[in-house]
Amino acid sequence: MPTNIKKKCITFIVLLFYCLTLASLCYAEKVRTVEGLIEDVSNDSIKVRGKYYNISDTPLKNASGKNISKDRLRAGKKVEIFFLNDRIKTVLVYEDMVE
Repeated sequence: MPTNIKKKCITFIVLLFYCLTLASLCYAEKVRTVEGLIEDVSNDSIKVRGKYYNISDTPLKNASGKNISKDRLRAGKKVEIFFLNDRIKTVLVYEDMVE
């Protein structure tokens, strides 16, 4: 009988671990990025990979992490748009590469 209780206890612990792991994944923040070249710039949006992204009130940063102004945005610049839970958090703007 003691081995049966041990098996139930171990099974319960394993099931509890899996349930807690699944619950934590449900609440994990979903981070994604879109990387590409700016195709078009309008007042508060940029077009990257054929889609417009509204960047009003979004921090623009250079590769060093310093804030930059919107006047640095122009077609042909490489950018990375960082999303957190489907909301734009930061746009990283790369300087032009010289070969």
